[in-house]
Amino acid sequence: MRLQLQATVNRSSSFELSVDIDCEAEALAVVGPSGCGKSTLLEVLAGVLPGKVLINGRDLSSLPLHQRKLGWVTQDSLLFPHLDVAANLAYSPRAEGIEEVAQALDLLPLLDRRVAHLSGGERRRVALGRALTSRPDLLLLDEPFAGLDAQRRRAALSLIHTVRRRFDVPVVLVSHLADEVVGLADQALRLEGGRVLATGPAHSLLRAGETHVDNHLEADVCGPEQVTVDGVELRLSLPEGTSGRVRLAIYAHDILLARALPHALSARNVLSTQVVDLTPAGGFVLVSLAVAGLVATLTPEAVAELGLAPGVEVLALLKATSIDCLGPA
Repeated sequence: MRLQLQATVNRSSSFELSVDIDCEAEALAVVGPSGCGKSTLLEVLAGVLPGKVLINGRDLSSLPLHQRKLGWVTQDSLLFPHLDVAANLAYSPRAEGIEEVAQALDLLPLLDRRVAHLSGGERRRVALGRALTSRPDLLLLDEPFAGLDAQRRRAALSLIHTVRRRFDVPVVLVSHLADEVVGLADQALRLEGGRVLATGPAHSLLRAGETHVDNHLEADVCGPEQVTVDGVELRLSLPEGTSGRVRLAIYAHDILLARALPHALSARNVLSTQVVDLTPAGGFVLVSLAVAGLVATLTPEAVAELGLAPGVEVLALLKATSIDCLGPA
């Protein structure tokens, strides 16, 4: 996706959004502190506020929202309370693939339930599903999982990762925490004070302390406490009765690297692999590994002490308790 956006918007006497963006991304993260203009930028994309907007060369600037073929998930979900989940998913005149979307978002058991009887997380999934059934050319996500606790938010981001891959739809995701979107977005821009402060690969916008980089994986259950990921077996704790294909998440800082096998090791997963790439980011180093596409975070001192470089053989050590199962894939 190529996104071109030019806009100057005065929201109040004290705030002005002024941006000139030209970037290519399959998933673009918009990050920055509260009040920096992230939601305003999405409103320009959606056509609620004026601005010049081109998506892959198609000029949307004069089109209203319903003609832009955008799926827009706001922080408030904005579901229709008088309709059940199935009717909310089918609301768009372009709606199709309702069962497929419902299955992907684990909504099939909720289709006949009214909005008033849904939890906050369920409402957000329905809002995402409604956006997807409209078969958008671009999905806009405005902190759709704000207010969820860390575990539910992590699961939601993993779900977006799975959905984006399955439906091959570009995404613009707003977040106030850069580290949340490194596993999802390939490009990012950081807003501050209504201006674009920086753009580039998502990891390049990390700052010191933003170290909770997540690995999102899909795996096949092959035993009570065992899964396979791209032919690699992993041991972990699974909810009783779990089967089929599942989504997993592993924080990058929970992956330990070693050049030789330590003695008296508690970790149940020891994976032999190679370093693919080293990328400085926010005061630490992202270490890309060949096995399952995993990424670990290390300090520069640890990288130097281990003598890490592309092609170096290493062991990746993962405790079973550090691998979270986040639901069906």
